[in-house]
Amino acid sequence: MKYAKYLFLILSIICVFEIVNSNKAEACTITDGVVAKESGDGDDFIDDGCDTAPALYEVVIYKLYLCTSSPTEATTSSAVVLTPCSQVFDNSSGATASVTQGAEISLTGTYTRPPDGTYTHGYAFMDNTFGLTWAGELSASMIGMTGGTGVFCGTVAGSGTHSLATTHNNSSVCGSSAITPGKFVETLEHFSGSGEETLKAKATVPNINGTSAAISGYLVDTNGHQATTSSEVDKLEGLVTFANPVVVTPNTTSLSMTFNVGEGMQLVNGGGNKLFIGSGPFQAIMTAN
Repeated sequence: MKYAKYLFLILSIICVFEIVNSNKAEACTITDGVVAKESGDGDDFIDDGCDTAPALYEVVIYKLYLCTSSPTEATTSSAVVLTPCSQVFDNSSGATASVTQGAEISLTGTYTRPPDGTYTHGYAFMDNTFGLTWAGELSASMIGMTGGTGVFCGTVAGSGTHSLATTHNNSSVCGSSAITPGKFVETLEHFSGSGEETLKAKATVPNINGTSAAISGYLVDTNGHQATTSSEVDKLEGLVTFANPVVVTPNTTSLSMTFNVGEGMQLVNGGGNKLFIGSGPFQAIMTAN
């Protein structure tokens, strides 16, 4: 069912948009393919922290729902209530969505066409891990977290965790010649900077791109309750308010979309001129046919 497959994708991508890094930076300044490192007046340089596009961004999706009204969000003592929602996708093992700029993706799992109706909200149940693959040239030399020094840097094949207490220090490698990148998998257990006193398990972004669209992301434990410590975090939930309702009619046949992963990765001077690479937001633009 072509219609169903495309419908699921809007939920999976929008639910990731703006959740991963609630303290979103500006887009990196890139000139002739070279990413600017030096500090400036804004947050569009690596030294200040900036967002750019990875070559590949991977997320894992378990369940997707369309909702005729807002679900009741999870709390620290209760799970999300999905009474107004219809499940449209299921994969108990998780379906990996490999997202690249301008490309279509397909999720492997069980698809269910929702009843005809007007859907104002969406819900996604996802893994709290994100795969990043990237390599590029910088305007000034930096040090790779796993080794090497130079203007060419990239992601390392490996994994690490960003939590309340600490963050990973093994996501990058640098050198004097072009880097062949590996996939770095970041596990997210906290929505803000490490070293804070209180876990930030919820991130909310209203008025996305100047529209009425909004999204809230929740880090949840194995019971589906909002986590109270980093060690409890098991999965990620996304609740979306659509700027324009998704209207399903007997005549609806497909949904076409393009992907914007232009800010799906964050580059930061992590101290000592070492390049920190972490996950950032991305979005989908969809048209009903």
